[in-house]
Amino acid sequence: MTRSAVLVLLLCGCATPKGDAAMGNDDATAEGQRPMRKGDPEPVYEFEPGPMVTDTEGLRAWLEANRGKRLRLPVVIELGEVGHGFKRSRVGDVELRVTDLALGVPLSERIAQKCGRDARRCALWLEGRYGETPPLPDTLPQYEVVKVGELVDEKAALQAERAK
Repeated sequence: MTRSAVLVLLLCGCATPKGDAAMGNDDATAEGQRPMRKGDPEPVYEFEPGPMVTDTEGLRAWLEANRGKRLRLPVVIELGEVGHGFKRSRVGDVELRVTDLALGVPLSERIAQKCGRDARRCALWLEGRYGETPPLPDTLPQYEVVKVGELVDEKAALQAERAK
């Protein structure tokens, strides 16, 4: 009897007013609010141009104004000794700390694939979110990479981009 009462309470506590896609109610899916699941096709983003990466002050202000939004940046990464991570990463003259926690394959492996295992420097288009400044001692703002793009031609006129 006690087990039945506990089971009923658990089931009642799990019900939501709108229902749940896992429980057979597709209200969340119909509104487009369902979170991505493994195997879902990756959304395609359109990007609009931002500031030139040579405009350091304009780029800094634009990055701050777009915290948390999906951005595509031409990032130059200088690698330290093997096994010691990244020495420096920057967009133009703006330094930032890239993190690859959202990637399935580490960024260092993607760099090795695109620029070669012996490369000490690699410039790539990286999609991600410019975020909070981590706690001390690292004062550089973080850029959480969610997608690695193609190599960057550093001699071209480059602009930062924001997803529409």
